[in-house]
Amino acid sequence: MIIIHALFKVKHEARDLFITETVPLIVGSRMEAGNISYSLYEDLSAPDTFIMVEEWKNEQAVEGHNNSAHFVRFGLRAESFFKIPTQVRVFNAEEKS
Repeated sequence: MIIIHALFKVKHEARDLFITETVPLIVGSRMEAGNISYSLYEDLSAPDTFIMVEEWKNEQAVEGHNNSAHFVRFGLRAESFFKIPTQVRVFNAEEKS
């Protein structure tokens, strides 16, 4: 399983538009065959700071996601919302029972 954390520091004036633009990204991503989960969280201790937490079945699923229309569209639109470039961390994980 691949886990991705994408940290967004959003300009305060762009906060509402950022949240609106994430809706089709989240909906589309959750519908992808290789997606396990895809959620956006806000850091309550740091205003206008969000993290997207993604879980994917494998690298092929991540590649497909990165080339999907909803991901590309979000990337093109969202760049202007950020104070700093998005910080992305990728983890390989095994689920233990």
